[in-house]
Amino acid sequence: MDPTERMLPVISDPESLTPVSANASTGSTDETGRAFDLLADRRRRAVLEYLADRDEPVSLGDLADHVTLAEQGQTRGTIAGCGDALLGTRRRVRISLRHHHVPKLAAADAVEFDPEANTVSVRETGTDLLARLETATE
Repeated sequence: MDPTERMLPVISDPESLTPVSANASTGSTDETGRAFDLLADRRRRAVLEYLADRDEPVSLGDLADHVTLAEQGQTRGTIAGCGDALLGTRRRVRISLRHHHVPKLAAADAVEFDPEANTVSVRETGTDLLARLETATE
């Protein structure tokens, strides 16, 4: 067998690395797909829902507290009152928010994220996403 036959082809065209669904159509269908992708994760939904009720930017720590409590089925309270195990969970939630969920929402223009101050606030796009979610669940 010729050695070149065993080699994998080199793909130099960036378009070939784009998922088929992204190339299939443009316009509102693509926009809807991005919206559902953003809203598919419960933490991103919790972030948007919490921020929608706030007039001022929220610290990442407060946001992590809310998301942690929401995942535990609690709507109010303090993390400190819930025990050490929940403090570790809060830390993991804060890291995932800081490095994954909030940047993804910021890239979609749904939130304003200030990494220097570690504050997050909702933008009009985020409010629109929540409205689309409410419409879809009705």
